[in-house]
Amino acid sequence: MKRKDSATKNQKYLAIFLAATMLLSIFVVLIQGSTNNSNDDVPTPEVGNDSLIFFSQVPGKQVNHQFNSIADGLKMSPEGPISALYVDMQKTAGTPLETALGTQEMMTSFYGVEVTKRYSTIYADGNGFELHQIPEQKMIIPMDSLVSPYKGYQFLDRTNGTYDIWNVVGSPAVLGSHKNVELVIDVLEGNATATTEFDQLLSQADPEGNVYQEVAKRTNNSIDMSAEQYYRDLKKLDDGSYMQTSIYLNPKPEVNEKITAFQANSSERGVTYNVTTLDNITKLVISSDFESLYNESALLSI
Repeated sequence: MKRKDSATKNQKYLAIFLAATMLLSIFVVLIQGSTNNSNDDVPTPEVGNDSLIFFSQVPGKQVNHQFNSIADGLKMSPEGPISALYVDMQKTAGTPLETALGTQEMMTSFYGVEVTKRYSTIYADGNGFELHQIPEQKMIIPMDSLVSPYKGYQFLDRTNGTYDIWNVVGSPAVLGSHKNVELVIDVLEGNATATTEFDQLLSQADPEGNVYQEVAKRTNNSIDMSAEQYYRDLKKLDDGSYMQTSIYLNPKPEVNEKITAFQANSSERGVTYNVTTLDNITKLVISSDFESLYNESALLSI
């Protein structure tokens, strides 16, 4: 019975800690746009016979961009994202969040080496791309992989032409459809504008040292979202406790009402609240041990 209760609780972490966005799967987001399959039927690329390449073996330009936060990922993202997620995979390893945010096993199976940081973003048309930090600067790709040059970069085909999935190596590596990777390269080369969609929210956030960060904006498909825009992160503190920051742009009235109500007796639950408001932004920081933080998020449910 304890095992079942534990498993049930772990399954709830995604719903609570990632309330505003969806899980951005490396295969679901990328293959969905090129196969027109439903999410339930998305195939996993089959690598088959593969080959290990070092990034130094790939001619031409390589990505070289700071990659320590969601803000860094957004600075590489073309205009128009509706949500984005940044994960420090070393900090999620062995925690209930690992499965929800993408396991090391999944990434290692895809590349053949460890991925330490991951960024995913998605656009209104359902397409998106990912960024992956690969410290070993090498990866496994299909044997005889197609190569497509673009503005001095070499796009490496991940599936021998079966699906529209391409890598550009570097720090970080870029993964997506050919068109979406082109758009990322255009941003890096200064030929396209990076998104500033979430700058107002991020100006109120601490970008460094987070287990994960997420942003999202209200769309026709997410009209129940509690604010026009939303940011959340999770950080482990030096004393072993956790701190969760949630920032709301133009929140619905019930958001502030609920925060005020639960803040009044939060000390009884062992949770510390810090609430600030600035014009149309509400910022909520709660801290406690992981389980208490989980329970508080369930109470707030916003």
